[in-house]
Amino acid sequence: MFQHWLNDLSLYPDTTFILLGVLGLLLAVYLWSATEIRRSHARRMQSLRDTLYISTGLLGQLAIWEQRNHESNQQEHNELLKAMHACKSASYLSPQLQDQIRDCIKDHDTARIALMHKALERECTALSEELSRSSHSLHWGRSLWTIIRPAAEPVALAATALLLGRLVNRLQREGIHLDSWQGLLPWIQSVSLMLTIVYGYLLWASTRRGTSGTLIKWLSLLIALCSLLHLIGLEAAPYVLALQLILFASGFSLTGSRSRSERPYAGHTDSEDISSVNEIHSTIEPAEEEKGYPDSTHRAGSDKSHA
Repeated sequence: MFQHWLNDLSLYPDTTFILLGVLGLLLAVYLWSATEIRRSHARRMQSLRDTLYISTGLLGQLAIWEQRNHESNQQEHNELLKAMHACKSASYLSPQLQDQIRDCIKDHDTARIALMHKALERECTALSEELSRSSHSLHWGRSLWTIIRPAAEPVALAATALLLGRLVNRLQREGIHLDSWQGLLPWIQSVSLMLTIVYGYLLWASTRRGTSGTLIKWLSLLIALCSLLHLIGLEAAPYVLALQLILFASGFSLTGSRSRSERPYAGHTDSEDISSVNEIHSTIEPAEEEKGYPDSTHRAGSDKSHA
């Protein structure tokens, strides 16, 4: 196929300029991609710093609250609420933790706040480690990846152009029409290969982390590897496309989030947290358990009556 294209291009006097123009376009796309990746990384690091700056304020308030055995005056209670409200703007806190914070704002339950404190400490530690790793010099493999990663866009663009050129060339050379099943097979194969390019690009360029990100990468890899079945022949194209569509549809169920009803607390999944809830509840005084956390208004009123 490439030899056929080169022979066709050699008939034109400006073949060299056409090839140089294509290479220049791919290089421009690569440079643009590299620039956007650097900017995206810088924005992420700044968002991480902002998230840690906001979250550490709430961590400090929660640490003071726990040191005082879950007691606080009205001013400290207000400061804690302000810190929890401020965490709504922390973009890199997980949705589960954001749900926990919102629940704590609505219901000042001591056990619920203690669970939220533990989850916030875990996420802040992970974000701090990521920020620390990005601040140090790059590893040899990481340095190589920073060069290869921006090539995803020009490679996907070139692959798409080659796929479309291959389809047009086959239609013109073989005189294929859509009035028969054999005429549909090249189009079905091209759609399948286009899906391979799309999910190959997602696999190459994806930066998603966590369980959901891992599942997405594995599904993308399986969809891309399905294209190897095209080596059997053109007749395998419908089965390959059907298999890719099945994998694509399965992604909606595999990467979906758990419903709130499946968790005793928002973001709560660990059995360790369940035992900590029981431990905390066993240490709470009955009066405090009935009133919720913290009944600072009642305490302030009692202080005035004593005065």
